[in-house]
Amino acid sequence: MISHIALPVLLAAGTAVASSSSSSSSSSYAPYYVDCPEGIQLVRPPLSTSLNETRWVHGRKGEIVDALGRYLRRLKLEGLDAAEYMDRVREDVDFNVPVIAWANSGGGFRSAMTGVGGLLALDERTAGAKEARTGGLFQMLTYIAGLSGGSWPVASPTFHDYAPIREMVSDWHVEIDRFEATTYSEYAAPVEGYFESIYEKWEAGFNISVTDFLGRGFAYEYIPGVNRTWSSIPELPGFKSFAGPMPILSTSSINSSSPVEDGVYVASWDAPWYEWNPFEFGSWEKGFIPTRYVGTVPNENNTAEQCVANLDQTSFVMGTAASAWNFWYLSEVSNGTLGQFTKRDMESAALDALVEDVDAIFSELWNYTVAEISNPSIPNPFGSQENLTLADGSEAGQAIPLLPLIQPARKVDLILAWDDSCELEPYTWSNGVNLRESYLQARKHGLPFPEVPPASEMLARNYTSKPVLFGCDVNLTTTRDETSPIVAYFANAPYSWYSNYSWSVTNMSNAMLDGVMQNSFNLLTQGNGSLSDSWTDCLGCAAIDRSLSRMGIARPQACQQCFAEHCWDGTLTAGVADSYVLDPSLALEPAMGYTQWLDEHSDFAAEYED
Repeated sequence: MISHIALPVLLAAGTAVASSSSSSSSSSYAPYYVDCPEGIQLVRPPLSTSLNETRWVHGRKGEIVDALGRYLRRLKLEGLDAAEYMDRVREDVDFNVPVIAWANSGGGFRSAMTGVGGLLALDERTAGAKEARTGGLFQMLTYIAGLSGGSWPVASPTFHDYAPIREMVSDWHVEIDRFEATTYSEYAAPVEGYFESIYEKWEAGFNISVTDFLGRGFAYEYIPGVNRTWSSIPELPGFKSFAGPMPILSTSSINSSSPVEDGVYVASWDAPWYEWNPFEFGSWEKGFIPTRYVGTVPNENNTAEQCVANLDQTSFVMGTAASAWNFWYLSEVSNGTLGQFTKRDMESAALDALVEDVDAIFSELWNYTVAEISNPSIPNPFGSQENLTLADGSEAGQAIPLLPLIQPARKVDLILAWDDSCELEPYTWSNGVNLRESYLQARKHGLPFPEVPPASEMLARNYTSKPVLFGCDVNLTTTRDETSPIVAYFANAPYSWYSNYSWSVTNMSNAMLDGVMQNSFNLLTQGNGSLSDSWTDCLGCAAIDRSLSRMGIARPQACQQCFAEHCWDGTLTAGVADSYVLDPSLALEPAMGYTQWLDEHSDFAAEYED
């Protein structure tokens, strides 16, 4: 994974930086101050989406219409008059176009790579995706949400101006370990360079944490041009022309009242959640502030003379969505008994070495404690004297970023939920618990969401080994009507490649990446239909189902039939025993088990070891 960092080299770099002056230019990582627009109201109540988002969604729906038409012509759903449906859609685009979203779970670098393989299957520009009849769904997405490692492939398409997913991934240069580079290039920098940038931010008077360090590495891989701000997204050509979905990154939070373990704060499952979207940062509980002015604290009139700018560096934003250093530290000092995500094994010798080195560097350079650097904090604009401190949402029991997508104001009809949160030992597959927790939280807070059975039932029905739909029957939702979305759930599973390698792998060969992405492609398409001749029809049915209902069009017979096959019907079995071990063979090569496959792919064995 990550090699032992040379502490003396970094300390020398820090000493050199200390004698330099910080830069306030947009090419710098450091935040700076600008004059606030006269009369601007900085914080707005969380009663609706912003005017800017509403306008953008209107424009995006106009672009989705043609993509929807192309997709349905390829799908040829029996019983659906696609031409008549599209005529009706065009009569009122804002009301009739289905709102579809992709949600990419946490799970470190593994969820990033397996998740982008799922996007590959949805992109109509991917070879074979049209023929597999999933291609085109990416072109129909309005929103794309990420959390933790899943935030990285969510941020990347927008900054690549929605280039073909395959082309975008080639620009990641996954063979480079961004925490071991020794020279500067367009794609990497030595870690002392990361600390030089962090020092500039500290010298400008802003809090720093391990998130700043990790985020620089994330950005060098996934974002073309490392010093890009999240608020610059509305000016990007692809986003301005509504060419692809709006990215939203999700994070939980901690505060001085949060639980404490070994001197480190941990997120409560009921802690407020925050989101970064291109227009605003904030919470559906607390309110929203313009993203470009994050770090600004308004006065009693909700205005300010000076606004903070450049605190929304994309590397920092991605880092906040993956700010789990508190858990990494706890795992290291407790031999894995503390700091565990939902049953995810955090033990790793290389990770322990990284924790020790980086903690030592922050201590030597800034005299910071582990508690002070474990989580990022920013000035709080929402009426509290205490800084707003953020934490990886996986710590709060929901590793899939569904909360931003189920806000009633966004009116999402279908969520494609990718889950690679690797709970089950010893083979680190998913058990569905995170989707279940999202349902429980939605029910608790009165948000629209399908009912989801317990993890034991998910495993008993093989719902973590093949795709499944929830919410087809509106009586199996929290709202009991069509305002709850359908959720298509995809848990990472082995189809053509064993994709259960360590979540902490920071670089890999292109051959391994191709195998991982093809596996996700095969999962979403069910082996190009070889494992199910009705699944892709059903996915198309789910895409338009709520739209059909709004227009008073009856559900086609083909959709009735496939929903009976691929939707959870609300019944429960005895589940699986507590001793159950999920150890599947390759779905497309059932005679091939994990041990045999790993023996035959020994070149990749190191990536499967923690």
